[in-house]
Amino acid sequence: MAGLISLFPTLIYKDLPLVQNFDLINDEVEECYKKIVDNDEYDNVSWIHEKGNEIRRAKESTEHSYLISDDLIGNYNLLNLKERILNAVERYVHASMWSRVHGGRLTEKTSGYNIHIKSSWLNIQTNKNHDWHCHPGYEIAGVYYHEVDPDKGGIQFQNPNIMMQSCWFPEGNRTPQSIELIPQKGDIILFPAWLMHNTVENNTDSPRISIAFNVDLELLLDKKS
Repeated sequence: MAGLISLFPTLIYKDLPLVQNFDLINDEVEECYKKIVDNDEYDNVSWIHEKGNEIRRAKESTEHSYLISDDLIGNYNLLNLKERILNAVERYVHASMWSRVHGGRLTEKTSGYNIHIKSSWLNIQTNKNHDWHCHPGYEIAGVYYHEVDPDKGGIQFQNPNIMMQSCWFPEGNRTPQSIELIPQKGDIILFPAWLMHNTVENNTDSPRISIAFNVDLELLLDKKS
């Protein structure tokens, strides 16, 4: 049958909040945010916030790795959020049919995988946008959205087909240069860490608050193989 064939899709996962733990996570993150602001603790806040930017610039002379060392989840004991992220990543991996655990072309058999949250940090965004970037060195990147609405801007993903950046055809609604997703409060969005993304400018006077994180997947080799 004649028609369009969509090749090489980029799989992004949106995990919706659950009634049973929404309040637990919301209160946990709100307490963390207030503690950071009240006590002037901006070590685990991204550069998009003025005070977070000052701290990161001061560290530039001693830290040169592209890997992120922030551990907001561990430092502020965000246990309910951690459990939610681990469950969301497991659903993402399952939905993606990742070949490493769903029968790929590996010479060694795997018996599963462990999920490791390698880094996490707070984003406080007011009247700014976040530049295009990706998270090299990790497998999955993600964001938990605490305070968002359409006027505060969404997350925008760049078409990973680099040829689209210099070609007119077939750029359009079906093959755009980029796509913006507008998250709701409590959403988690997961995506390949190599995927270029940014945030749209916050056009309100109240902050857009989210927690970003990076995840690695450790394969467990089947000892019987």
